[in-house]
Amino acid sequence: MGFFANAGYHEISENGEKGGYGYDLLRQMSRYANLNFELVGYEKKWDDMVKMLDRGEIDLVSPADRTQNLENLFAYSLPIGRNSSCFIVRKSDSVLLAEINYAILQMDLTEPNWRNRLYSKYYGDSILDLSVFSERERLFLQDFLSKDKVVRVTVRNAVFPYAYMDKNVPRGILLDIFAEIVRHTGLKYEFVMTYDETKPLVVLDGRYGMAGGDDSWVFTPPYFYNQLVEGSDSLLLGMRIAVPRTFPRELASILTKGVMALSPRTVRAKITKYAGFRTPSYSGELVREQSRLASVFGVIFCSIGFVLIASLVWLAFRRKLKNRQDELDYKLREANAFAAEAKEAKSKFLLNMSHDIRTPMNAIMGYTERAERHIESREGVLDALKKIRMSGGYLLQLIEEVLDMAKIESGQIVQKERMVNLPSCMTELCGSYKTLMKQKNISFIYDFSNVKNKFVVANVNSLRQILGNILSNAQKFTTYGGRVVFTIEELPCQVDGFAVFRFDISDNGLGMSKEFLERVYDEFAREQSSTQSGVQGTGLGMSIVKRLVDMMGAEIDIQSEVGLGTTVCLRTQFKIATESDVVIDGGEEISLENSEILKGKRVLLVEDNEFNREVAQDFLNDAEMIVEIAENGLEAVSKVREHLPGYYDCILMDIQMPVMDGYEATRAIRKMHPQVRIPIIALSANAFEEDRQKSLAAGMDDHLTKPFVVAKVLRTMSSLIQRNVNVN
Repeated sequence: MGFFANAGYHEISENGEKGGYGYDLLRQMSRYANLNFELVGYEKKWDDMVKMLDRGEIDLVSPADRTQNLENLFAYSLPIGRNSSCFIVRKSDSVLLAEINYAILQMDLTEPNWRNRLYSKYYGDSILDLSVFSERERLFLQDFLSKDKVVRVTVRNAVFPYAYMDKNVPRGILLDIFAEIVRHTGLKYEFVMTYDETKPLVVLDGRYGMAGGDDSWVFTPPYFYNQLVEGSDSLLLGMRIAVPRTFPRELASILTKGVMALSPRTVRAKITKYAGFRTPSYSGELVREQSRLASVFGVIFCSIGFVLIASLVWLAFRRKLKNRQDELDYKLREANAFAAEAKEAKSKFLLNMSHDIRTPMNAIMGYTERAERHIESREGVLDALKKIRMSGGYLLQLIEEVLDMAKIESGQIVQKERMVNLPSCMTELCGSYKTLMKQKNISFIYDFSNVKNKFVVANVNSLRQILGNILSNAQKFTTYGGRVVFTIEELPCQVDGFAVFRFDISDNGLGMSKEFLERVYDEFAREQSSTQSGVQGTGLGMSIVKRLVDMMGAEIDIQSEVGLGTTVCLRTQFKIATESDVVIDGGEEISLENSEILKGKRVLLVEDNEFNREVAQDFLNDAEMIVEIAENGLEAVSKVREHLPGYYDCILMDIQMPVMDGYEATRAIRKMHPQVRIPIIALSANAFEEDRQKSLAAGMDDHLTKPFVVAKVLRTMSSLIQRNVNVN
């Protein structure tokens, strides 16, 4: 491992002890994967490390950001920092890369906060980057600052050390923390000493259970957010910012992101500043008067006072040591409890996953064997194939949910907003669940007639995933002959050009207990196992929903009762679409029914796996295409070189192959025939967004994931071939 000097990342102290973000990361990775490290080259520089890696003198270098030159030479690991930095290895070291990625995925699964913890340890407090704000939030800030507005904040009980007036200057822990939260936003604010329930003000010492409850207030996370291992402080335990619901929701969203960016170090520094083991200074006339009286009598009692103060100092010191020891004991107990809980959650997850993966696998293998035994029975074989497809679909759903959570934890979910016809989009979503509802004779009712502004700008992918997960749960947990109702209501909004939408999905199914509702968003949480309930799943669906809801700045509420059913309410705010939001797509959509263009076209299928080749070749032949085969990237490049430009109408390219992978093969083909744009489509099991971007960067025209949908592959081929015809 190249271990070049890099302050905060690679460090060696005067006594020879190694440290830094990168060093701690290596030690942590060794817990999960078969990786041992020898650190070399501290006196060298990063450029020297890259050259040594290329020559084979070392095997690993970090941190490395993605560049075209490096991607041509080396392979990248999964992200290892709060930005896009990674490990780089030689492309031939696929075993090493797989072991590194395995360790990173295990760390993401068992300790999702590890990147923030290491960053805070070596680089200081977190900083809220303005780039995390959504377009709505940026517009709100722009309007707020342009009109020189002021946020009025208060506390319910203005006392030291939380918030108080010192010579007409507001001070206190909560005010200092609030200043940190809004430091990067430009928000102006003033402190109001007296708390008045009739005046809507931002409350800094808010707690659940305040007068009015959730109907009157929107609450941020607590100041100590997601820091169980590091511990919390009893002074601020459970405290959070409460924003009146009459205020624009963007303010609550901005403050929430500010709270989540706080580090424990920042919060504890503010606590220590005011409530450390020093006597607080209560400024004011009363204090000054007492000081003058104390000066008069101080001379008389000087000797007695000296002895008394010395005794008190000694007692205070002893008490400080005792409190410190108690605090350390408490944190140790809390850390042990958290570690035990994490271990139990991991074990429970593995047990559930083992059962839930083996269940469809058993069905797939069993029905395959059954089809082989009764091959002469067409009806029996068709029934077996239908059940194999259903079991395979469920197995794919399990894998995708685990990958979705991994992408969210690693920050790979990109929030993209675009214009959409909301009722049409939701009708299409409901259509995909009609068949599932019908299988259980569930009455599925959906009504979107209360939507006045149909065209909005929204993060469609996240919205569909949130509502899809909720509908899926409603279908799973509603018994045969039950009812599921999905409605959307448009509500007025205080921000011009925006509207609030309320999505309600209710069912009369099994319902949930009050105890389980408190942890319904926990990862891997299931009130009953799939064996008990008869419903299969990872327990990640609602956890994914909550993460996406928070990322959108929306709100979600669940009401449920055992035996009576469940109602889920999602509230969010969308921009009403205008002419400037319309994206004109010049491409012509070609339906499968009219895709005569594929007949007789020549396609080069590049795939190293025999079974995958047979499956793809089969549906291409059904489309009456001429299919040629290449078993690796180098063979594909040779076949293209042997023929004139334009000989192949399309290339279907696998990514991970021996000899030469799909990226290198694509770059070689593009370089070979720069004047002819042969459509190249990636067909890969690499399903992350970063994989799609790598394919496009290598010169491919599109990236489709395995297991692929035949109709989608053919539609994509039709579109690209038609585009090529129009261009030429």
